[in-house]
Amino acid sequence: MKPRSIILLSSGLDSLVSATIAGKRTAPVFALTFDYCQRAAKMEIFYSRKICQYLGIHHKIIRLPFFKDFSGRALIGKSARSAAGRFRKVADVWVPNRNALFINIAASYAEQFQADLIVTGFNREEAAEFPDNSSAFVRAVNRSLRFSTLRRVRVISYVQGDSKKEIYRLGLKLAAPLKYAYSCYLGGKKMCGKCASCRRLLGARR
Repeated sequence: MKPRSIILLSSGLDSLVSATIAGKRTAPVFALTFDYCQRAAKMEIFYSRKICQYLGIHHKIIRLPFFKDFSGRALIGKSARSAAGRFRKVADVWVPNRNALFINIAASYAEQFQADLIVTGFNREEAAEFPDNSSAFVRAVNRSLRFSTLRRVRVISYVQGDSKKEIYRLGLKLAAPLKYAYSCYLGGKKMCGKCASCRRLLGARR
């Protein structure tokens, strides 16, 4: 019997490919996409819905309006009018405790809906910059979840050890819906191609 899973889906390349694998290896309950007042919320939700429709996975949106209190941070805000140069360093796009919060919300759903796994898109390349993408972070969170969930829910990423290029090649091999990958920090209808997230995606495709 396949383990049941809750998928964290942002519409980015990494979570898209990890979700594709989860669709094959697990029995997804649903995918969660978070609106935490980020500039790209509307587009991330739009493309995450497309991804879920393609993969046949139920999609749920979680809104966290209190993040508007962090409006001094470049990533937060509904307007797409901002220079791409503001989104090139880790400090530019850091949102306090974001990934840990997402995981804990997903863990609550996992407990309620009897799921075993929380599937993320954490990967080797972003872990080099963002400590809450790293294997060490996943191990620490999983230790915590052994205390906070009766089912001992676990976090897993099927692309944890991969670079962006490797993830993209894996997505091609698996016929993942890569045409729906959206990862622009600015949140415009078209990706800007200049912010750090766009440049990572473009680099993976080369």
